[in-house]
Amino acid sequence: MEQLIYTLLAYINNSLNKDINYYIAKSLLEHIKRIESFSLEEIAEACNVAPSTINRFCKRIGFKNFSNLRNSVAMPLGASLFEHAHSELNPQTFFNRLNENIEMIENIPLADIDRIVNQIHQSKRIVILGFEKHQIQAMELQKRLFLLGKLSECDTNLYKQIDTLSDLSDEDMIITISIQGNILSNHFPVIEKIKKAKGKKLLITFSGELGKLHVFQEILQCGKIENSSVSSYTLLRVFDVLMDRYQRYCESL
Repeated sequence: MEQLIYTLLAYINNSLNKDINYYIAKSLLEHIKRIESFSLEEIAEACNVAPSTINRFCKRIGFKNFSNLRNSVAMPLGASLFEHAHSELNPQTFFNRLNENIEMIENIPLADIDRIVNQIHQSKRIVILGFEKHQIQAMELQKRLFLLGKLSECDTNLYKQIDTLSDLSDEDMIITISIQGNILSNHFPVIEKIKKAKGKKLLITFSGELGKLHVFQEILQCGKIENSSVSSYTLLRVFDVLMDRYQRYCESL
């Protein structure tokens, strides 16, 4: 549900005109807690549009149809295991979890980091995919790369991110940030688009299970899945490591 909320909010925030799609997005947000129980006809009536208009809007924001969007709201089994961890954190627990993640980062073989750095440098075009609350971290990575002379792309709208993947070549690179892997489930169209996309594919995650997807050539597991509550801080540390090696690489050329 979180990704759908971010997508609808982004659509509203980026709408230049308050057209029919703007009001559909607004109505879907107003009924977000009931979407899972709505039929296509019921949500169309709630939005005061035709069912075909709802399906066209769903395609516009990256879903096949309303049924696909509705299924995305149903939380996959186990996906929210640590959803409420933030509210339970005391200072000591926070630092313990963050330190565990940092220790994992320090144990990533330097050869793996340097191989990824080389791929970033050699890629003609880089697309960074960040989802839900980690869209901000994705933009931080974009900024750091730019400051080191590497321009990349990072869109905050899910449907625009998906469209971008169709235009990539073998000389390009996709950097995907998905901490728990929820967005890579079959409930969303993202995973199929990444599979079909050309170019090198790097995943930054906490999940040790995502390697089974056989989609990404490189996977940086930089934390424990039970430490997802400190993921935002962990990602900043990963970027520190990557950008330090990237700068060293550039200076050695």
